[in-house]
Amino acid sequence: MLTLADMTGPDDCLRAPRIEWAEVRMVWHAGFWDSPKSGMLTYRGEECWFEMVAEDQEETDGWYRRFVVLRLSREQHADELRWHELFREKVGLHTDYDEQGKRTTGLLRPRELWKEFYDAHRHRPPRDFSANEILGWLER
Repeated sequence: MLTLADMTGPDDCLRAPRIEWAEVRMVWHAGFWDSPKSGMLTYRGEECWFEMVAEDQEETDGWYRRFVVLRLSREQHADELRWHELFREKVGLHTDYDEQGKRTTGLLRPRELWKEFYDAHRHRPPRDFSANEILGWLER
């Protein structure tokens, strides 16, 4: 079993099976910079965490981002769902994806509610998925 803790370099995830984007469905993203960097997706009927582990410029194919798909424990999954539901309630639905994988847009809550989420989130312990199993990797 390959875990995040086993990765010492960005190419180590290549020891896991490659997953094609057609095999997954985005559920929501948590991290975002120009495009999603982390969040929840469905793979083979299971909600899993995805996390960007590398991005770089290739000479032949151009820019890429590489992600790992992680199996969550029941507790980790419940915790992520709890935090995401609070985000949806206080900030908005704009990080969600529909059944076709299209991002929901324009569904923000009133700005005065945002503070309630971000104040609580500031005290959340950092995620630690280092011991989680890597089910495979994706590249975009």
